[in-house]
Amino acid sequence: MQILAGHFSADDSARLCRNYRYACERMTRIMAGWIALTPELSAKLLLGRHVWDSAQHADAWGRRLPELRAHAQESKSPNDAFVAFMDAIEAPEEPGQTAERLVGIYGVLKPHLLAVYEEHRRQANPVYEPPTCRILERCIEDERRHVAAGHTIIGHLAATPESPSRVAAWRGKLQHLLEAAQGVTGEAGRCRSPTTRANSSASSGRA
Repeated sequence: MQILAGHFSADDSARLCRNYRYACERMTRIMAGWIALTPELSAKLLLGRHVWDSAQHADAWGRRLPELRAHAQESKSPNDAFVAFMDAIEAPEEPGQTAERLVGIYGVLKPHLLAVYEEHRRQANPVYEPPTCRILERCIEDERRHVAAGHTIIGHLAATPESPSRVAAWRGKLQHLLEAAQGVTGEAGRCRSPTTRANSSASSGRA
């Protein structure tokens, strides 16, 4: 029965859901905490709009777990290196670091999640994984919009002469940490982060 062949067992799928939920839950908390710290109205509104979607993604992955014979609403980082990556994303808290905050979320984490979700969706079996596919499709649609909207705001914030190099250096540091963690699932082969492809996919989205 070739149609029943799939890449993910129930245990594999549950582990991925926990990994995804960790990233989404942590991102939600970070973004929510930044709203009060962010003086620029455009960035504040961006975070306010998207924090709800991220919370919904975390909840959807958590509710999927009991269907995979796992405990509901559990989050798990794939490794300590990914925790360090998320800690680094959260670190910029000064009023003048809005561009760094946004590039961590919209320039590194969300493009990575989008690429991983798209790869997972391509590998998922449509016969027995439709619940996972529906969650992935919703997350893919939202992340495409988020990345596109975030890219626009980052461009406005990084308009001063010194900002592009500062933002690029911060993006590079975060990308290095993400690669050291081997992505949100801790498996570089399964969760490659082709940021260019993800940004290309996001270019057609809207906030």
